[in-house]
Amino acid sequence: MTSEYTVPDCLVLKMEEIDYNTQKVDTTVYIFYDANKMNYVVRGHRQSTRNFTKCVYSFVCEKAKDLADFLQYIMCLKNIVNDVLYNYDNLPYDSNDITYEFLNKYDHGDYEIAGYDNRTMNKKKLIRDLRMLKNISNYY
Repeated sequence: MTSEYTVPDCLVLKMEEIDYNTQKVDTTVYIFYDANKMNYVVRGHRQSTRNFTKCVYSFVCEKAKDLADFLQYIMCLKNIVNDVLYNYDNLPYDSNDITYEFLNKYDHGDYEIAGYDNRTMNKKKLIRDLRMLKNISNYY
């Protein structure tokens, strides 16, 4: 159910980096495009380490190419990636209120449109996927 405080529909791309050595998820990012502020929003999580229980972070940028550069920097090129495209219908209207925890809480098949496992990072495809987030929207 939507209200004036939620976005009707919003595409969210989830990417999970699988560590080459351990075969475990090392990094998870959720990416969406804020059409009001005209920027990409990243909500990410790096798996727990010896000193930290979690490392959650957030970034914004305006260009798909810059975001692709960032993603290729934080994810090792020899690691594989799982990605899932979601259609959230319950996101808060202000992207500042959309946290990693919120996205992770509603990360389930009810919102999934498509998913692909065990892919290699390809910058050209990544930029196309990011542009899709920007150019496909629903304002009803």
